[in-house]
Amino acid sequence: MINRFVYGFCASILLSSLLPSLVSISLAVLMFVFSLFTLKRWPFISGCLLGVFWVSICFYSLFSHQEAEIPVRKQFKAQIVSLVSKNSDWISFNVVLLSAQHSLYKRYYRLNWQQPPEVKVGQVWAFDARMKPITSPINQGGYNQQKYLLSQHIVAKGSVKQAQLIDYKLSIRQRLMSDIKPKLQHLSHYPIINALLFGDKTDISTEQWQALRQTGTGHLVAISGLHLSVVFGLSWGLFRLLLLNVMATSSRRNLILAVLMAAMVAAGYGYLAGMAISTQRALMMLLMIVLLTVFRQHASTWQRLIWALFAVLVFDPFASLSAGFWLSFSALAIILFTIDYLGVKSTAELNPQQLHPAGELTDIEIQQDDSLRARGLRRLSQLKSNLVAFLISFWAIQWRLFIGLGLMQALLFGSFSIHSIWINFLMVPWFSVIVIPLCMLALLLNSVFMLLPAPECISDAMVSTLLWLADHSLAPFYYLLSLSGQLPLAQFHLSDALTVSLLLLALGLFLFKWASNIHWRVCFGLMALPFMFQVYGFTKDNGQPLSTNLLWQMHVLDVGQGMAVLLQQGHKGILYDTGAAYGDNFSYAQRVVIPTLMAKGVTELDYLIISHDDNDHAGGVNELLKHFNKLTIISNIDKYQQTAITQTVQFDTQLADKTKKLEQCDDRRLNWFNLTITLTSNMAAKSDNNQSCVVHIDDGNNRVLLAGDIEKKTEKRLIQSGTSLDADILLVPHHGSRTSSSAEFIAAVNPTDAIFTAGFANQYGFPKHDVVERYKTHGVTTLVSGEMGQLSIDFKRQSYKIRPYRTVIAPFWYNNLFRFGVQVKPE
Repeated sequence: MINRFVYGFCASILLSSLLPSLVSISLAVLMFVFSLFTLKRWPFISGCLLGVFWVSICFYSLFSHQEAEIPVRKQFKAQIVSLVSKNSDWISFNVVLLSAQHSLYKRYYRLNWQQPPEVKVGQVWAFDARMKPITSPINQGGYNQQKYLLSQHIVAKGSVKQAQLIDYKLSIRQRLMSDIKPKLQHLSHYPIINALLFGDKTDISTEQWQALRQTGTGHLVAISGLHLSVVFGLSWGLFRLLLLNVMATSSRRNLILAVLMAAMVAAGYGYLAGMAISTQRALMMLLMIVLLTVFRQHASTWQRLIWALFAVLVFDPFASLSAGFWLSFSALAIILFTIDYLGVKSTAELNPQQLHPAGELTDIEIQQDDSLRARGLRRLSQLKSNLVAFLISFWAIQWRLFIGLGLMQALLFGSFSIHSIWINFLMVPWFSVIVIPLCMLALLLNSVFMLLPAPECISDAMVSTLLWLADHSLAPFYYLLSLSGQLPLAQFHLSDALTVSLLLLALGLFLFKWASNIHWRVCFGLMALPFMFQVYGFTKDNGQPLSTNLLWQMHVLDVGQGMAVLLQQGHKGILYDTGAAYGDNFSYAQRVVIPTLMAKGVTELDYLIISHDDNDHAGGVNELLKHFNKLTIISNIDKYQQTAITQTVQFDTQLADKTKKLEQCDDRRLNWFNLTITLTSNMAAKSDNNQSCVVHIDDGNNRVLLAGDIEKKTEKRLIQSGTSLDADILLVPHHGSRTSSSAEFIAAVNPTDAIFTAGFANQYGFPKHDVVERYKTHGVTTLVSGEMGQLSIDFKRQSYKIRPYRTVIAPFWYNNLFRFGVQVKPE
């Protein structure tokens, strides 16, 4: 009964991520009562009801104080719990609110601070910050920040305006970090060692993170189940050996004591690593597996996995929103099932008659067998057999992890690293046997010398020597990271369609093996058809599937307070604007545009149209030029033409043909497959906004107008010039500002739908309320990208359909809008 209850609970928690909304508090309480009544008779249903109740109650516990309209400037007391990232003058960190102790869960904020004083984990500050919701731009293939923040129990983001330090008591962790940091900073590989010891990844550069992703080795430097398992295993072995020599006994007492002490050591390491949410989940999963293995030896592999999953979901029902959870649990399942399979296989293949065909050894054989030489040969043979068995098992686990985690990575991130199998084959045991033990031993000795008096020269020498060895042991790893960018086929980017077809293929092959008859095998074999269609390309010349009457698509990407629009026909596309870029570390082109292109299967950009010289429209030009070679750039801005020329020279040295072209956005017409694209601009205007490149798209039945940031003067000029403006869909000029969208312009365009490209709760208050009402007065349906997320429009022969991300493409509760108040800045 209890197992069925656990199955129901886990299933409902995991499937709750597919719900469009969570149940209300009153309904959740009613479900809890029903779960008690059904527990004895229908335990699975009881578990399902309790799971929905639990995830709903936990959510409302976090967001019970999130009102729709509260002051954006907020004062609060909070303690710094982790440092996220830093650059020259900015730092990002997480804080836990001290005024929310009554909540079921601790509530966290993600704060940014420009030119901060010295900030340390454990400090308590009185903050005055400008707060905003966790709601963030959301697109297919792009980074879903609000989903990630929810998985970390972060309920708001903010920028610190003023702050006062209230208290700072050095914790044991901080004392250790402060004491050992001088010994770390001079090391060549300090960022990785610091991450392994204390979970502090702020010093790992962007280039190194990129290399870690390309090689599929990011899990080696993020405190996860691997690190906790190594620490637990080493501790268990040492305690087990010590207890056997000091307090030998035939009972299971020493086994249990060794397990409990090793668990305490693993928990202590989790504490030193910052005890982040992901670390807590990995620790919970490890301890549950260990306890079930020790105290319930009859439990099957499947039962141990389910109970570990149950423990994690009870502890944190939002775990399934984290990509790390799925990777960790998938890795654990693959390892346990592989070990179980190999164990059963080796037992089944064991044949005692192969060892002693005669049944019993003769006296002469026993005497010969007892000789020193025979014993030595026997031990050597046993060592060889153990080594071969270990390598076979290790290889079996590695190739299964490569396939399983590769598919999971493709599903979660849309990319796949072909080199991860051999790099992890080398580096996982290297980290497990060499790097992590050296780091842990250095940390242990440093902790002992802090507690026990010892000559400083001796303690520093011993700890520094171990850290020096750990530093040098990372040299092969750093070499592979530096080599990753030069490796051929370093990373594959997969479209959503190809990823789904690969998953169906893998599932079909797995089920095909276990099918009981030919009929089931035929059914499972048919699951390979989508992959075959993807590989062999049963498509038109432009890559459009044959099985649909879809003519073309337009995707209005959610890039905050900016614009990026993709026109797509199969694997080819045209991009209108790129979104903004902020400094050297962030651009919407890298975070949103390129991942969405990959997810949609767009591998070739024929044109990049840059409307005008504003950061929110052209900030990602350089990033796009790095990723696409066969590209024609259309722009009137001299600066970006010069940028493109520079990039062309740089890339032409690597290409046999010069592929980048530059063209002006004058009164001209492009024929792109079945689309007629007319471009015009008002170069006589004085402002950049009024010089925007205006694009009119016509497929013979449907029309679209992309108006850039033009204002009323250019709107009037376009009307008077007789330029074709009539459109079914209008991308409203200047994000819905009062400087644009005159009544005459709206009447001339006469759209059915108007799309405002404006960030959610943006500081300018776009789109302006009176502007929206002006469109509604003309009978126009209005949509805002910041509220709807990515807007995909499918154009068919006689109609079109608009699919917003938040309500149609991915209508899940964690993709809903989370409000925290709105601040409006005058234009």
